[in-house]
Amino acid sequence: MLIKNKEEWQLLIVFIISIIFILYAYGCSSVNQNGKIETHYPLIDTRLKIHKYKHNIQWQFFVKNNPRTEYCSVHFEWEDIQPIYRMINEEYKWVYRVNKNKRSWK
Repeated sequence: MLIKNKEEWQLLIVFIISIIFILYAYGCSSVNQNGKIETHYPLIDTRLKIHKYKHNIQWQFFVKNNPRTEYCSVHFEWEDIQPIYRMINEEYKWVYRVNKNKRSWK
């Protein structure tokens, strides 16, 4: 990734500042009933919605064509997470498709 001009640098700085703002505004940890601090890792899906999970999904291994089911602490429901390798701005990157789990009782 080579940044060639001033506009690309400005876009990068705005992106980093917005991510920091999102993490600051929503927070990454909470306290459960036992008083222990729980860490919830944010994930932005293909629809640009924010989800939070106990595990850092971006560092997990996925079995091919098998979505991973995790509990979202933002939407309070079980969700299926499926990674997709896509071209974004002339680079291939992992993005995540998140859907409500069919077995969820809500």
